Amino acid sequence: MSEQSGQDKSRENSTSALSQVLSALSVDQIRFVIARQECNTDKEAAESLGLRPATVAQWKYLGAPIDEAVHLMALDGLVVAQHVRRRNLAKAMLVKVGGLDLADDERLRQSVATEIIEWELGKAKQGMEHSGNVTLTHVQDLTDDDLARIATGSG
Repeated sequence: MSEQSGQDKSRENSTSALSQVLSALSVDQIRFVIARQECNTDKEAAESLGLRPATVAQWKYLGAPIDEAVHLMALDGLVVAQHVRRRNLAKAMLVKVGGLDLADDERLRQSVATEIIEWELGKAKQGMEHSGNVTLTHVQDLTDDDLARIATGSG
């Protein structure tokens, strides 16, 4: 096995392990794990989130795999971002569809409605008008001079 494929396999294993560990944590615990990446101590990370350091100590005492998540996240922060996104998708959608009920802003309601429809159905086909004559030429019928003019933008 090459060194690169060995590194890829190791990364896949750590990503899988991180995903499992994160699924055992609450949203606040994941927020702490993220903050811990930027802080030197648990206390500093807890305080940056408005948590008491004793809360983090209690999580660890009760068996939450905080330290393991911090270690694994240092190896792969993308997995944490994906967990946070997935856990907040429903909440974000509720905010988005709440825009449909804004009685005092018809333009915003229309915009939200269009956005939701386009997510589900795709954008409506846009027509394109062209005035003037159009001549179709098959590529096989082009001469070397024609191709040169096209390539140089002079024709």
